[in-house]
Amino acid sequence: MSAVVASIGGEHRAREQRIFAAYEQAVGGPLRQHTKAERLHEGTLFVRVSSSALAHQITLLKREILTRMQPLVDPGSVTDLRTRVGPLDASSMR
Repeated sequence: MSAVVASIGGEHRAREQRIFAAYEQAVGGPLRQHTKAERLHEGTLFVRVSSSALAHQITLLKREILTRMQPLVDPGSVTDLRTRVGPLDASSMR
């Protein structure tokens, strides 16, 4: 069964979802409402933000966010964080 899950990318997606949850926990309240972790690529977590002001704020808080995430994720799994400004879908607005 695990070979089937791995062949369809299930293990990567499960790991990615754990990292997304760690991001949400690390940023907390207001930032969580206006940002959404979208994908992980080679250790870089890409986060969509609703405005350029939030992109700047996340950039300034990047080291703190990554530090808060470290105990929640596998070592070395997230080494950088980048933002992209754009609309968030309705399900990400909590």
